[in-house]
Amino acid sequence: MSKITRNSFSKKLVKYGALSLAIAGVADATGQIIYTDVDPDFVGGSGDSFFLDFDVDAVDDIVVNQFYNVSYELLQAVPTGANGVLAQSAGGYFYASNLAYGAAISAGAGSFRSFGDLCAGGGYAGSQHCGAGEGYLGVEFDISGNTHYGWVRVDVADSSNFIILDYAYEATPDTKILAGNILSVGDFDPSNFKYFVDVNSQLNIKASVPMTNVAIHNVLGQQVVSQKLANTNEVVDLASLTTGVYFATVAIDGNTKSFKIIKK
Repeated sequence: MSKITRNSFSKKLVKYGALSLAIAGVADATGQIIYTDVDPDFVGGSGDSFFLDFDVDAVDDIVVNQFYNVSYELLQAVPTGANGVLAQSAGGYFYASNLAYGAAISAGAGSFRSFGDLCAGGGYAGSQHCGAGEGYLGVEFDISGNTHYGWVRVDVADSSNFIILDYAYEATPDTKILAGNILSVGDFDPSNFKYFVDVNSQLNIKASVPMTNVAIHNVLGQQVVSQKLANTNEVVDLASLTTGVYFATVAIDGNTKSFKIIKK
C-alpha cells in the first residue's frame, strides 16, 4: 500500500529570527525563517506521496509524489491546495531546479522552477535531481494573499525512490531565503564561504572577510558552542560534542551565515 504522509512532525527548530540570533550573540536579521525537521526522514517509493503544509494552516502547499504513467515512472513536486505553489519559469516543460546549498530563492533570483519533475524515468532528459544526491527544491507560495519563499531538501535516487529530509520558509512576505539556511540572514554572498569538519572533529571555516563569532546549536535549539573569531580562516574544536547533527551560525561583516554540520 502506498504511503500518503502529511507533515505533522514536531518542529525541533522553529521561528529562528532576530531573538534567537541575539541570544546566540550574532548579528540581527530582518526576516524569520520557520524550519521543520522531517524526523525520521520520509523515505518514499513507488506510489508514495508526501504533503507539505509550510505554514501549518491545514491547507497543503505542495506534494512530492511518485507514480507510473503507463510507459515511464515519474517523481515530481506538484502544487496543491488553495495556497497554490507558484513556479518561476520562462515556459516549456516543467523540470524542478536542483538548487545548491546557499542558492538564493526570491523573485529576482533567476529562473528556478519551484515545481515540476524532479526525476523522470524512461530516458527523459532535463531531470535535475536524478541520482544527484541531496539537493534543494526552491518554492514560491501564497499565504493570505502574500508571496513567500521556501526550500525543501530532498535526495532523489531515481524515478522511484526519494527522501524528504527537512524544509523551511521565510515568514516575512516577499523576502529572500537561501536554500538550506534555517536562520535569517542579510545579503551575505554564500559563494565566498567554505566549511568542513575534519577527521579530528574540528570545524574549519573560511570566508573572504574576517569572521567575528560562531555559535553552534543542537537539534533542540540549545547553544553548545560560542566562540569569538577574528580571521578569514578559523578552526572550532568540536571534540567535546556528542555524535550528531548541529547547526552553526557565523557572524560575518554584519550578516550571518548558518549551516548544518555532523559530528561523527
